[in-house]
Amino acid sequence: MTMPTESGLTGIAGFPSIARMATRGNRLATLVSAFAFAFSGVSFYETVMKQPRLSIYVPPVLQYGHDDGGTLEVFAIPITISNDGARSGTVLSMELEVENLADKADPKSKSFYSAYLGEHQKNSDTANRAFVPLSIAGRASASDTIRFYPQGNPLPHIAQDAGNFRFTLKLATAAAPPSSFIDRLFTHGDPAPITFTRTLPWYSQQQLGFRRASIAMHADDWKPTISSAK
Repeated sequence: MTMPTESGLTGIAGFPSIARMATRGNRLATLVSAFAFAFSGVSFYETVMKQPRLSIYVPPVLQYGHDDGGTLEVFAIPITISNDGARSGTVLSMELEVENLADKADPKSKSFYSAYLGEHQKNSDTANRAFVPLSIAGRASASDTIRFYPQGNPLPHIAQDAGNFRFTLKLATAAAPPSSFIDRLFTHGDPAPITFTRTLPWYSQQQLGFRRASIAMHADDWKPTISSAK
């Protein structure tokens, strides 16, 4: 009786090296599929699910003026807000803290709120555009000049002479309730406050109050200020 020899085997059983190669190929295919799945998940999060992430940009020059016959101080600041997230973000209001850096300043600091949009107008009869919440789409930005008016008693003024002033700008945003564990894990709060210093080169009550002139306040290095997103 003739027994089959090893050389007579057919199929994968007759080729151990091919079997090993097939096993390795299956593992490689599994790794490639897992990588593709992970990449698609990250891409979906970045392009669709990522929470709004806002950053603030302030140019090196802003305007200082007076309103209401000289009673109210006005800071007109061009502001750009960018959204690095995929979802829209909404800025409900802005708050500006102004500190007079002079040694004997009185008052030393005052708070201002975002009252109107647009430049400070020389004509007191010009209609004002009230500040409204700003909606910023994902991967987009919005720019406008925000006019800040004093909170509470407008007197005494924070600026009574030329000098240096430190500004701290804070944004209050609408926080959407997280809808998933990933949202709760990666939700960003309000953008970090931005602090910058500007110089008031001269001061004239007559020019500010009666002629409604505005004075340019500038950064020492003439460079913009950029916040870091949270």
